[in-house]
Amino acid sequence: MSTLKYVVVMGTALGLLTGCQKELEEASKPRYLYIASGACYSGTGNTTYSATTSSNVIFRIGLETAQYEGRIADFSSVLDAPGTTPVSIVDHDDEHLLALLEHTGQRRIELIKKELLGERSTFYNNTSATAPIGALQSAARFLFSVVDGLLISRTTAIEKLDTGKSRETGTGTNAWVQGPGGACSASVTNITSLATYPTSSNAAGYNIIYTHSQNASSANNRIGIMNGLTGWNGTTGCLAAQSGPALTAYPTSSVYMPDSGRIAVAYAGISGSMLNSIYTYDVDETANTISDAVNAYEVPSVIYGASAMVYDEVEGHLYVATGGAVTTNFTTGNIPYNIEKFSYDSTTKTFTRVGSTSYYSGNLETRCISSMFIGN
Repeated sequence: MSTLKYVVVMGTALGLLTGCQKELEEASKPRYLYIASGACYSGTGNTTYSATTSSNVIFRIGLETAQYEGRIADFSSVLDAPGTTPVSIVDHDDEHLLALLEHTGQRRIELIKKELLGERSTFYNNTSATAPIGALQSAARFLFSVVDGLLISRTTAIEKLDTGKSRETGTGTNAWVQGPGGACSASVTNITSLATYPTSSNAAGYNIIYTHSQNASSANNRIGIMNGLTGWNGTTGCLAAQSGPALTAYPTSSVYMPDSGRIAVAYAGISGSMLNSIYTYDVDETANTISDAVNAYEVPSVIYGASAMVYDEVEGHLYVATGGAVTTNFTTGNIPYNIEKFSYDSTTKTFTRVGSTSYYSGNLETRCISSMFIGN
């Protein structure tokens, strides 16, 4: 073999080895479940922790080990006004997460390093109701990252920030989704969670799924699909809606499972059939419809007052934060929230609990779990 060929062959081999080494390093990196414990919603009729009585911390546990790693942020310290509470968190990049903080007059999104007691800085804090109108005019509920920015649900609307953190509007100065009609009509008083699914039906490449709880026995306890490209533009934008399984089944959280093309929705209520359950629904990514409701899990002694969910696409597991006992008042009993782990059966479209005990048992830092995500 000539010297040149030898050099080329060795160079190629070294390149392949380097590439394989990088892949192995990425695969061996630990993954964590990041958890926010703040003011949360566990269904109408259930009394849970408030902005001042919640743990008001962000912490993480090892995803594989379920072992506590430590606090990322503590909002009960002297750095924050009393009652500052993390209502939602999302993965931002390899080094940071974003936390949506609720506090009247001081609502904001913070950029926080993924380190124990990581460095914090303000990412967005425009609460103005006059020009330039801000995206945090009323109580913040949920934060969701999309390819072209951020979605924020607040009391009566879904706001959108583009990648430059500028507020986008649906029509006039209205929020991205505000007062929609059609099948989504009258379902914007308590938007409890957001999700997206991929679609080729618009240039944005996704549509928005939201869950809405009417805080009353109403058919407006439902799931809605909104156009990801236009939001609600004053006349169109609502693509479909699906009522809950019972009038008093209040949707609290949701997550789209792309490997099965279905969305999982957690419902919470006081007592009775279907009120504390997890349903799955088929989402047609082309026709933009919801169908085939399946009661995927209903054991109140395990799932009661569920408040947050996250789906692990890598392992196919669903993690659910839920009240640690069958009771309508968690605060009087000083009951923390547990995290349960489930496997999914794509044939039956149902979930099976992994293990006979909680994946992560409640403690002083889980009163109550408002949001979770899986990240590095």
